[in-house]
Amino acid sequence: MEQRLRVGLPKRWAILLLACPIAAAAADLPATLTLLEGPAGLVRGVARYALVEGVRMQAGDIIEVGDKGLAEMEFPDGAAIAMGPGTRMLVISMPRGTSAAGDFHVMAGEMKVSGVSKDARLRISTPIFTLWPAEGVCVMVVGRGEGSVFIENGAARLAALSATHGLKSGEFFNRKDGQKGAVSQRPSKAFMEAMPKVFFDPLPARLARYKDRDVPPRRIDEVSYADVEIWLKAPAAIRRPLVARFEPRAEDPKFRSALEANLRFHPEWDPILYPEKYLPPETPADAAGAAPARQ
Repeated sequence: MEQRLRVGLPKRWAILLLACPIAAAAADLPATLTLLEGPAGLVRGVARYALVEGVRMQAGDIIEVGDKGLAEMEFPDGAAIAMGPGTRMLVISMPRGTSAAGDFHVMAGEMKVSGVSKDARLRISTPIFTLWPAEGVCVMVVGRGEGSVFIENGAARLAALSATHGLKSGEFFNRKDGQKGAVSQRPSKAFMEAMPKVFFDPLPARLARYKDRDVPPRRIDEVSYADVEIWLKAPAAIRRPLVARFEPRAEDPKFRSALEANLRFHPEWDPILYPEKYLPPETPADAAGAAPARQ
Protein backbone atom coordinates (compact mmCIF):
# COMPACT_ATOMS: atom_id res chain seq x y z
CA MET A 1 0.00 0.00 0.00
CA GLU A 2 2.83 2.39 0.88
CA GLN A 3 4.39 1.76 -2.53
CA ARG A 4 1.12 2.50 -4.37
CA LEU A 5 0.73 5.79 -2.46
CA ARG A 6 4.21 6.89 -3.44
CA VAL A 7 3.63 6.03 -7.09
CA GLY A 8 0.54 8.22 -7.18
CA LEU A 9 2.24 11.27 -5.68
CA PRO A 10 3.52 14.11 -7.83
CA LYS A 11 7.30 14.15 -8.10
CA ARG A 12 7.68 17.37 -6.09
CA TRP A 13 5.80 15.86 -3.14
CA ALA A 14 7.89 12.71 -3.30
CA ILE A 15 11.02 14.84 -3.04
CA LEU A 16 9.60 16.65 -0.02
CA LEU A 17 8.77 13.36 1.70
CA LEU A 18 12.30 12.12 1.17
CA ALA A 19 13.69 15.38 2.55
CA CYS A 20 11.54 15.37 5.69
CA PRO A 21 13.54 12.72 7.61
CA ILE A 22 16.74 14.59 6.80
CA ALA A 23 15.29 17.89 8.02
CA ALA A 24 13.96 16.24 11.17
CA ALA A 25 17.34 14.67 11.88
CA ALA A 26 19.06 18.04 11.49
CA ALA A 27 16.55 19.69 13.81
CA ASP A 28 17.16 17.05 16.49
CA LEU A 29 20.93 17.45 16.53
CA PRO A 30 22.46 18.25 19.92
CA ALA A 31 24.52 21.39 20.37
CA THR A 32 27.68 21.31 18.26
CA LEU A 33 30.99 23.03 18.86
CA THR A 34 31.31 25.19 15.74
CA LEU A 35 34.05 27.67 16.60
CA LEU A 36 37.32 27.22 18.43
CA GLU A 37 40.16 29.69 18.82
CA GLY A 38 43.11 28.66 20.94
CA PRO A 39 43.34 25.49 23.04
CA ALA A 40 40.35 23.94 24.78
CA GLY A 41 39.95 20.65 26.59
CA LEU A 42 37.11 18.21 27.06
CA VAL A 43 36.56 15.65 29.81
CA ARG A 44 34.19 12.95 28.58
CA GLY A 45 33.63 9.85 30.66
CA VAL A 46 36.93 9.29 32.49
CA ALA A 47 39.16 10.48 29.65
CA ARG A 48 40.61 13.83 28.66
CA TYR A 49 40.36 15.05 25.06
CA ALA A 50 41.41 18.00 22.95
CA LEU A 51 38.35 19.81 21.64
CA VAL A 52 38.01 20.37 17.91
CA GLU A 53 35.35 22.06 15.81
CA GLY A 54 32.44 19.82 14.87
CA VAL A 55 32.21 17.84 18.13
CA ARG A 56 28.63 17.04 19.20
CA MET A 57 28.22 17.94 22.85
CA GLN A 58 26.93 15.30 25.29
CA ALA A 59 25.53 15.22 28.81
CA GLY A 60 28.40 14.93 31.27
CA ASP A 61 30.90 16.79 29.10
CA ILE A 62 33.24 19.14 30.93
CA ILE A 63 34.51 21.95 28.73
CA GLU A 64 37.68 23.84 29.65
CA VAL A 65 38.62 26.80 27.50
CA GLY A 66 42.26 27.90 27.58
CA ASP A 67 43.27 31.19 29.14
CA LYS A 68 43.54 32.75 25.68
CA GLY A 69 40.88 30.68 23.96
CA LEU A 70 37.33 31.05 22.71
CA ALA A 71 34.74 28.36 21.97
CA GLU A 72 31.19 28.48 20.64
CA MET A 73 28.46 25.85 20.57
CA GLU A 74 25.36 26.23 18.45
CA PHE A 75 21.90 24.70 18.67
CA PRO A 76 19.74 23.73 15.68
CA ASP A 77 17.26 26.57 16.32
CA GLY A 78 19.93 29.26 15.97
CA ALA A 79 20.75 29.79 19.63
CA ALA A 80 24.43 29.83 20.56
CA ILE A 81 26.63 29.84 23.66
CA ALA A 82 30.11 31.35 23.42
CA MET A 83 32.67 30.63 26.14
CA GLY A 84 35.51 33.03 26.77
CA PRO A 85 39.03 32.46 28.17
CA GLY A 86 39.24 30.33 31.28
CA THR A 87 35.64 29.12 31.17
CA ARG A 88 34.96 25.87 33.04
CA MET A 89 31.55 24.38 32.26
CA LEU A 90 29.79 21.07 32.98
CA VAL A 91 27.00 19.92 30.68
CA ILE A 92 24.51 18.44 33.15
CA SER A 93 21.93 17.56 30.51
CA MET A 94 21.73 17.99 26.73
CA PRO A 95 18.34 16.91 25.35
CA ARG A 96 17.75 16.85 21.61
CA GLY A 97 14.93 18.87 20.10
CA THR A 98 13.94 21.66 17.79
CA SER A 99 14.54 24.33 20.46
CA ALA A 100 17.70 25.08 22.42
CA ALA A 101 17.67 23.11 25.67
CA GLY A 102 20.20 22.11 28.26
CA ASP A 103 21.31 22.35 31.87
CA PHE A 104 24.80 23.73 32.44
CA HIS A 105 26.94 24.57 35.46
CA VAL A 106 29.62 27.21 34.99
CA MET A 107 32.30 27.23 37.64
CA ALA A 108 34.08 30.27 36.22
CA GLY A 109 34.50 32.22 33.02
CA GLU A 110 32.72 34.49 30.58
CA MET A 111 29.78 33.47 28.42
CA LYS A 112 27.54 35.02 25.80
CA VAL A 113 24.18 33.42 25.05
CA SER A 114 22.50 34.64 21.87
CA GLY A 115 19.62 33.85 19.55
CA VAL A 116 17.46 32.53 22.37
CA SER A 117 13.80 32.06 21.45
CA LYS A 118 10.76 31.92 23.72
CA ASP A 119 10.70 28.12 23.31
CA ALA A 120 14.22 27.67 24.66
CA ARG A 121 14.76 25.57 27.78
CA LEU A 122 18.20 26.68 28.97
CA ARG A 123 19.39 26.74 32.56
CA ILE A 124 22.83 28.01 33.55
CA SER A 125 23.81 27.63 37.19
CA THR A 126 26.91 29.13 38.81
CA PRO A 127 28.24 29.37 42.38
CA ILE A 128 26.74 32.89 42.51
CA PHE A 129 23.36 32.66 40.72
CA THR A 130 21.20 30.59 38.38
CA LEU A 131 20.10 32.04 35.05
CA TRP A 132 17.29 31.04 32.70
CA PRO A 133 17.74 32.96 29.40
CA ALA A 134 14.22 33.51 28.08
CA GLU A 135 14.80 35.46 24.88
CA GLY A 136 17.44 37.47 23.05
CA VAL A 137 21.07 37.97 24.07
CA CYS A 138 22.78 38.03 27.47
CA VAL A 139 26.37 38.10 28.69
CA MET A 140 27.69 36.80 32.01
CA VAL A 141 30.98 36.85 33.89
CA VAL A 142 31.67 34.59 36.89
CA GLY A 143 34.79 34.20 39.01
CA ARG A 144 36.55 34.94 42.30
CA GLY A 145 33.36 34.95 44.35
CA GLU A 146 31.46 37.35 42.11
CA GLY A 147 29.04 37.05 39.22
CA SER A 148 27.37 39.46 36.80
CA VAL A 149 24.81 39.29 34.00
CA PHE A 150 23.93 41.90 31.38
CA ILE A 151 20.80 41.55 29.24
CA GLU A 152 21.85 42.97 25.90
CA ASN A 153 18.34 42.47 24.54
CA GLY A 154 15.39 40.26 25.35
CA ALA A 155 14.74 38.89 28.84
CA ALA A 156 15.93 36.37 31.43
CA ARG A 157 15.00 35.07 34.85
CA LEU A 158 17.63 34.93 37.57
CA ALA A 159 17.69 33.42 41.07
CA ALA A 160 20.24 34.24 43.76
CA LEU A 161 19.91 33.23 47.41
CA SER A 162 16.16 33.45 48.10
CA ALA A 163 15.47 36.23 45.59
CA THR A 164 14.25 35.90 42.00
CA HIS A 165 14.64 38.65 39.43
CA GLY A 166 13.04 39.15 36.05
CA LEU A 167 15.64 40.93 33.93
CA LYS A 168 14.91 42.79 30.70
CA SER A 169 16.84 44.58 27.98
CA GLY A 170 19.56 46.89 29.28
CA GLU A 171 19.48 45.63 32.87
CA PHE A 172 22.55 44.48 34.76
CA PHE A 173 22.75 42.17 37.77
CA ASN A 174 25.78 41.85 40.03
CA ARG A 175 26.35 39.82 43.17
CA LYS A 176 29.32 38.99 45.37
CA ASP A 177 29.38 35.77 47.36
CA GLY A 178 27.87 36.32 50.80
CA GLN A 179 25.98 39.44 49.72
CA LYS A 180 22.63 40.21 48.16
CA GLY A 181 22.56 40.92 44.46
CA ALA A 182 21.50 44.21 42.91
CA VAL A 183 19.95 45.20 39.59
CA SER A 184 21.05 48.39 37.84
CA GLN A 185 20.32 50.04 34.51
CA ARG A 186 23.81 49.78 33.06
CA PRO A 187 26.75 47.37 33.31
CA SER A 188 29.66 48.25 35.57
CA LYS A 189 33.02 49.37 34.26
CA ALA A 190 34.67 46.27 35.74
CA PHE A 191 32.21 44.04 33.89
CA MET A 192 32.84 45.74 30.56
CA GLU A 193 36.59 45.43 31.03
CA ALA A 194 36.35 41.73 31.92
CA MET A 195 34.14 40.86 28.94
CA PRO A 196 36.05 39.47 25.92
CA LYS A 197 36.17 41.98 23.07
CA VAL A 198 34.63 39.47 20.65
CA PHE A 199 31.47 39.50 22.76
CA PHE A 200 30.78 43.06 21.60
CA ASP A 201 29.98 41.67 18.14
CA PRO A 202 27.25 39.19 17.10
CA LEU A 203 28.28 35.56 17.36
CA PRO A 204 28.99 33.94 13.99
CA ALA A 205 26.58 31.27 12.69
CA ARG A 206 28.66 28.27 11.53
CA LEU A 207 26.45 25.25 12.28
CA ALA A 208 25.64 24.63 8.59
CA ARG A 209 29.20 23.50 7.86
CA TYR A 210 29.02 20.82 10.55
CA LYS A 211 25.41 19.61 10.39
CA ASP A 212 26.46 16.56 8.36
CA ARG A 213 29.79 16.00 10.12
CA ASP A 214 30.18 14.39 13.53
CA VAL A 215 33.80 15.12 14.38
CA PRO A 216 35.33 13.06 17.23
CA PRO A 217 37.49 14.82 19.82
CA ARG A 218 41.16 13.79 20.04
CA ARG A 219 41.78 11.56 23.05
CA ILE A 220 44.76 12.46 25.21
CA ASP A 221 44.70 10.28 28.34
CA GLU A 222 42.63 9.21 31.31
CA VAL A 223 41.88 12.06 33.69
CA SER A 224 44.06 12.73 36.69
CA TYR A 225 42.72 14.02 39.98
CA ALA A 226 44.04 17.49 39.16
CA ASP A 227 42.08 17.48 35.89
CA VAL A 228 38.75 17.23 37.72
CA GLU A 229 39.62 18.55 41.17
CA ILE A 230 37.43 21.66 40.99
CA TRP A 231 34.45 19.46 40.08
CA LEU A 232 35.10 16.91 42.82
CA LYS A 233 35.19 19.84 45.28
CA ALA A 234 32.15 21.60 43.78
CA PRO A 235 28.88 22.09 45.70
CA ALA A 236 27.31 18.80 46.76
CA ALA A 237 24.56 18.90 44.13
CA ILE A 238 27.22 19.04 41.40
CA ARG A 239 29.93 16.74 42.76
CA ARG A 240 27.88 13.85 44.17
CA PRO A 241 26.53 12.64 40.81
CA LEU A 242 30.15 12.49 39.60
CA VAL A 243 31.16 9.80 42.11
CA ALA A 244 29.84 6.87 40.06
CA ARG A 245 31.37 8.32 36.91
CA PHE A 246 34.90 8.67 38.27
CA GLU A 247 34.81 5.66 40.62
CA PRO A 248 36.91 3.51 38.21
CA ARG A 249 39.73 6.04 38.54
CA ALA A 250 39.98 5.25 42.26
CA GLU A 251 41.82 2.09 41.24
CA ASP A 252 44.71 4.27 40.05
CA PRO A 253 47.13 4.72 42.99
CA LYS A 254 47.80 8.41 42.31
CA PHE A 255 44.11 9.25 41.87
CA ARG A 256 43.22 7.32 45.02
CA SER A 257 45.97 9.00 47.04
CA ALA A 258 44.67 12.44 46.02
CA LEU A 259 41.11 11.42 46.92
CA GLU A 260 42.26 10.33 50.37
CA ALA A 261 44.26 13.52 50.94
CA ASN A 262 41.25 15.69 50.06
CA LEU A 263 38.50 13.54 51.52
CA ARG A 264 37.18 16.36 53.72
CA PHE A 265 36.15 18.21 50.56
CA HIS A 266 34.21 15.25 49.14
CA PRO A 267 33.25 12.88 52.01
CA GLU A 268 30.89 10.95 49.71
CA TRP A 269 33.99 9.12 48.44
CA ASP A 270 34.57 7.50 51.86
CA PRO A 271 32.40 4.42 51.13
CA ILE A 272 34.22 3.94 47.83
CA LEU A 273 37.68 4.16 49.36
CA TYR A 274 36.90 2.26 52.58
CA PRO A 275 33.95 -0.08 51.90
CA GLU A 276 34.84 -2.25 54.89
CA LYS A 277 33.72 0.57 57.21
CA TYR A 278 30.19 0.28 55.83
CA LEU A 279 29.67 -3.46 56.16
CA PRO A 280 26.74 -4.39 58.45
CA PRO A 281 27.83 -5.26 62.00
CA GLU A 282 28.27 -8.94 62.77
CA THR A 283 25.48 -10.39 64.91
CA PRO A 284 25.86 -13.19 67.53
CA ALA A 285 24.06 -15.54 65.13
CA ASP A 286 26.58 -14.74 62.41
CA ALA A 287 29.43 -15.39 64.81
CA ALA A 288 27.93 -18.72 65.87
CA GLY A 289 27.39 -19.76 62.30
CA ALA A 290 30.99 -18.98 61.49
CA ALA A 291 32.37 -21.06 64.38
CA PRO A 292 33.98 -24.38 63.32
CA ALA A 293 31.90 -27.49 63.99
CA ARG A 294 33.06 -29.69 66.89
CA GLN A 295 34.40 -33.17 66.07
